[in-house]
This record gives sequence, C-alpha cells and structure tokens, in this order.
Amino acid sequence: MIRNAVVIGVELISRYMDWSNRNVAVLFGDGAAAVVVQASDNDEGLIGTVLGCDAEARESLRVRGIGCSYSGLNVTFGDTLWDFDGQVIFKRAVRAMVEASARVLRENGMTADDVDLVIPHQANLRIIESVARYTDIPMDKVMVTVQRYGNMSAATVPVALVEALNEGRVKPGSTILMPAFGGGLTYCALLVKWGERVTPVGVSTRELPPCTETALDLVNRVRATQDPHGRSFRGLMTPVFAETQLV
Repeated sequence: MIRNAVVIGVELISRYMDWSNRNVAVLFGDGAAAVVVQASDNDEGLIGTVLGCDAEARESLRVRGIGCSYSGLNVTFGDTLWDFDGQVIFKRAVRAMVEASARVLRENGMTADDVDLVIPHQANLRIIESVARYTDIPMDKVMVTVQRYGNMSAATVPVALVEALNEGRVKPGSTILMPAFGGGLTYCALLVKWGERVTPVGVSTRELPPCTETALDLVNRVRATQDPHGRSFRGLMTPVFAETQLV
C-alpha cells in the first residue's frame, strides 16, 4: 500500500538524564538517522521480523519523571531519576536478542552462516560480543559504533547502518541481521536482504550549524535547569507501580 516511507530513529536523552547518576550518565548519547524505504517487486528488503516484550523485568529499566504517572505531583519537566539494574538488563538483553535472532533466521530457513553482516543495538560492547558468540557469528561480521557515540537507544541501529554503508561493509544482496533491545523491556530482530544499490542517490548540501560549546559545556547547561534530588524528588518517588504490589 505504501510505495515510499521515511523511517527515523532518534534519541535526545541528554535533556532528561540524571547527570548525578554515573550508572547511566556515562552510557547514553544523543543521535539520529533516517532511512528512505521504497517498495520493490524484487525478492529483497525486509524479509523477516521478530518483535516482543520481556515485561517481567520492566522495573529494571525505568525513567522516573516521564509519563502521565507524574502529572500533578510537582515534578518539573526534565527532572528524572533512573531505575537501572545493569546486571539484570545485561542478561535479559543477551537472551532476548539471541533468541530473537535465532527465531528470525529459523523462520526464514537460514542459519548464522547465511548472515553477511550483523548491525545490532549498540548498548555496550559486552552485550554485542555475547550476542555474536551465542549466535555463532564472528565479530568481524558485526558492526560496532558504541565506542564512538555511546548508547543512542532508538538511533543506534540506523546510525550504525549508515556508517556500515559509508565504510563499504554493505554489499549488493547482503543478508543483514539487526537485533535490538530497549526499555520496556522490548526486543526485536530484523532480517534484511539488501538491494543492488549501496551508494547514495545524491549528497545533501545542507550543513549543521557549528558547535561552539564543549561537551561539558552542553551538559552543564542542562544540569543548571535540573533539580531531581530536590524540588522534584518527592513526586518522582511517589508512583507505586503495578508489578511491585502484591496480588
């Protein structure tokens, strides 16, 4: 029904980060990428999907201050506290991405040997390496960008895809596996058969305005507007979540 679509992945978490919490402040970054998707009569494009939610552990990754639960509680927009259990998230992320990858390959009659390139969610290197190991895919087939940009959440896979194209790692007809994991705890694995064209149709002449501030300047400007451990703390801690209550 749709011949052309623009798919956008973007993250702007810096304005909603609890910068006093080093467990999360050093992990996440801002970013964005967009991909134009066009319908084709050829046997290519998105050929397999697995999408799911590991809701049993959703309390292991929660951003307090975002959503209707905090309305009327004197929480200033932008003040957040993070519930973040790294060990639980690591185990759940690896298991979900591995199982989703195995399922999407199995449902499409493929094995790990048929995969030319893996473009995974860039949460951290240990998760990426574990997913590669348990799916029997060598790391030289895996695109890694987390060391440059951090975890850009919804932007990690599209940004890594663009960089893989720019580096010549996507070949005509490549089979690409894209497993991902995020808050909720949601997970997915996409299987893509790339088309023949791996170069841009054109190059934009638009340029971003120059950045005159350092990263620390940018962070401190955001921090100056926040007070999650003071004015908003009581409201941030007020909601009682359904999964924490006894039935």
